[in-house]
Formats: sequence, C-alpha cells, structure tokens
Amino acid sequence: MQPLVNVNDVLEIKGFHNIYYFEFNKHHTHPLEKHSFWEMVYVDMGEIIAVSKDESLNLEGGQVIFREPDEEHAHISDLKSSNNLLVISFSADEKGMEFFKKNKVFTLDKTLKTLLSLFVKEAQLAMGKIPYSYYDLSPLDFSGETFGASQLMKNHFAEFLIKLIRNNTSSENKGKQLRDVGDNKAQPIEEYLKEHIYDDVSLGDLCELFYLRKSQLSAVFKEFTGKSPMKYFANLKIEEAKKLLRDDELSVSEISYKLNFSDIYSFSRAFKTTTGFSPSEYKKSISGCK
Repeated sequence: MQPLVNVNDVLEIKGFHNIYYFEFNKHHTHPLEKHSFWEMVYVDMGEIIAVSKDESLNLEGGQVIFREPDEEHAHISDLKSSNNLLVISFSADEKGMEFFKKNKVFTLDKTLKTLLSLFVKEAQLAMGKIPYSYYDLSPLDFSGETFGASQLMKNHFAEFLIKLIRNNTSSENKGKQLRDVGDNKAQPIEEYLKEHIYDDVSLGDLCELFYLRKSQLSAVFKEFTGKSPMKYFANLKIEEAKKLLRDDELSVSEISYKLNFSDIYSFSRAFKTTTGFSPSEYKKSISGCK
C-alpha cells in the first residue's frame, strides 16, 4: 500500500464575512472604517482613491488593494469617474497572509482576473445575488447554495491569493505577466467590440473582418466567453450606459444616442431587460447618488 502524503496548506481561507459588487458614481465617499478581518478591494472599472491614516493611493481598473485587520481605511470615488468595485472580506490563516502585510496594491493579469471571475460566479450560485448597496449589512447566507458553491468560492480565492504571491515573488515571473489561461481565440473579437462600443456592429461585420463564417465565429466566441458575440456586445453597451448614468453628465436620451440605439425606447427596454431597472430607476438606486 502506498503511504498517504499530506498536502501542505500554505494559505488557508477560513471563511467570508462580506462580499459586495458596488457601482458607485463619481461623488461616492464614506468615513474611515476598520474591522477585525481582511478586506480586498478590486477595481473592476474606473478609478478610486484608497485612503488610510498614513497615505492616499490612486487605483485604476484592474488593480486590487488589501487591508489588514483593524487597519483604518476608506475607498472613495475621485470626483472624475464612476467606478465598479468587488469587495471581499475574509478571514485566513495569519501565517499565509504575511505577504499581504508588506504588499498592498497589485495589478492583475488575465489569469488572476479569470480566477476572480470564477469566484464571482460561484458567489452568485452560493448567495443568489451579490449585494450592491453600501448600506446593506445583511449577513452572508449560503443556506440555499448550489451544491459545492461556497467550497469552490474558497478554493478559487485561495488559488487567486497563492498565484498573486507567486507572481510577485518568483524571479522567473517578476516584471512580466503569466501566460493567459488557454489560447483565447476570441480575444481579438472581444477587443474589437470594446473599442467600437459606441458603433453599430453586426455579426456580419465581424465575420467579414475576421474572415469567419457566422457559425464558426459564434462557436469560437461562445467557447471562451459563454455568450454569443451580439449578446456580449449588448451587455457591453449596457455596462457603458450604467457608467455614463453614474457620471451624470448626459441625459438618458443623449446616452441612448451616444451608444447608437435606434431610439430611447429600445435603449430603455434593453437596459431594463439586462438590469431589472429602467435607466431613471437605476440612477436613483446608486449608492452615494445625490
């Protein structure tokens, strides 16, 4: 019989206290706060100012900051742009977290962003819906979770932290990003859609540009994104619309025109189908909105 070899757990996630996905406007602010557990804030979109008693740091999209237990801090908007933040509060084995006491801010590569995305998907399966209100203090509830969702959350987050440490300590990886997960053939299409978010792009346009049949292009794109190209493009437009609404510089009609919707009615219908709110209802629901 072969002997059992124990696994060396270098970083143990004990559990989660809060998980939020905030969509703040450019005026959002709050006083310094502290708590007895770790907190990680990921800037998914826009820019924020990370404030503590000792310093003030500017963070942009794709960056994360870690806050130690009992460290006074605040994460506020910069008065220039709205922002989307993923906030994860957790407890972990202190020995495994020593690295993050010395290093607080990191820029994520695509591998790490993918792991965070997997975490969020499992969090939605565990919680039903991730809270978005800064004032929602309801305790986490995994009682109705899809089988194994909270365990996968813990596993994905532990892998995320371990690879983040590896990226920033290995001499082989220092100064460069890890290779992306897999050969993402959809990436050029994704980038094109993001660059042309204010244009009217059809599936036929994409096929002509990337020399693929409609069935080929749709299959390749869905394999890597989980969505059809046009559904993905529609969601990009709605996310941009939400940002523009939070920026509060354009009217609903102007946003509809800017994003190339045929009219304000089709824009409002698409917005409500995706978010559950009309554009005006969404503006009223934003935390920190005056």
